[in-house]
Amino acid sequence: MPNLIPDWLPWMHPAGRLIWSVGLFLIGLIVFFVLLRRPKPDRPATWAECIAGALGVFVMMTLAFAVIPHEWITFSDTYLQWDTTVFVFRSSQKMLFFPWNWPFNFDKHNIRDIIVVLIYGVALGLFIGFFMLWQKRGEEKPETEEGAPKKSRFGRPLRRRSATATATANGGES
Repeated sequence: MPNLIPDWLPWMHPAGRLIWSVGLFLIGLIVFFVLLRRPKPDRPATWAECIAGALGVFVMMTLAFAVIPHEWITFSDTYLQWDTTVFVFRSSQKMLFFPWNWPFNFDKHNIRDIIVVLIYGVALGLFIGFFMLWQKRGEEKPETEEGAPKKSRFGRPLRRRSATATATANGGES
C-alpha cells in the first residue's frame, strides 16, 4: 500500500497506515451518524440493505479490532522502538519513595500492549453503544400531558399524589 502521507513532521510518514486506518474509521463513524439521523422505515429491510449493513459493520469491526491495533503495534515497534530492552523501571529499582523495590520489570513493550488493550476496550464500548443507538433509532419519547396520570419509574400509573405535589397544586395550602 503506498504511503501518501506527507513528511511535515518526522513521525507522520512512518505512521501513515495508522493515520489512514483511523481516518477510514472516522469516515465510517460519520456515515453511521448520518444513517442514524434518518427515520426508521415502516417497511422491513430488503436483502440488499441487510447485506450492505452487515458489510459495513464487518468493515468497521475489522478496522477497529484488527487493522488499527496492528498498525499501532507496527508503528510503536519500528518507529518508536518500544521493545523489551527499553525499561520504564526494573525490579532492582526502588519503588518511588518507598524503601522496597518494584516486584517486576516494566518495559515500553508493556505500555504498547496496554494501549492496544485500551483500543480494544474503547472499540468494544463504541460498538455496544452504536448497536443500542441503532436499535432505538426513530423511537419517539412519549410526552406527558398535563391531565394524564403520572407514571412511576416502572411505567405504572401512580394511584395518588404525594403530599408535596398536592400542596403545590392547591397553591401552597395544605
